[in-house]
Amino acid sequence: MNRQQVKETAIAMVKKAGLINLSRRELCESAGIPDGSFPHIMGCNFADFVEELRKEGISTPDVPVSKSRANPALRKDQILTVAIEMAKEQGYHKITRDAVAECAGVSMGLVTRYFGTMEQLKTAVMRTAVKQGIPEIVAQGLANGDDHAKKAPAELKAEAATLLANF
Repeated sequence: MNRQQVKETAIAMVKKAGLINLSRRELCESAGIPDGSFPHIMGCNFADFVEELRKEGISTPDVPVSKSRANPALRKDQILTVAIEMAKEQGYHKITRDAVAECAGVSMGLVTRYFGTMEQLKTAVMRTAVKQGIPEIVAQGLANGDDHAKKAPAELKAEAATLLANF
């Protein structure tokens, strides 16, 4: 089997179970290649291959996340995405490790593993909000004197300030 055939097998698997649930072992098994030959056939390691698929927009966000081991980078992104949504809905300073873990369908220990302290998770949320231009969260950061929110681009800070003024 060549690279393109393995990639097509991976895409079919992602459409059924989602990118976050794709594992190298299962992909190799489905493609009929030895697990150890993945880097030789694909020309990259599995993490880089998953990133390639993600950059190409190959994912299915509405599939349930498997409780088994998922790709670490995707799992971390999933936890951060849940924390961002919670910050938008409930407030940046009101998110808790318990609530994030429950909504993400992971253990509290996994949240801690990827983000350390709650302060580090909140920093990741604010950095992502600034990077992605999410005024609802940046406004909360500005109201609380968050250093990362203060470093947001002027346009984003203006939009966030408007939200604060209308609140």
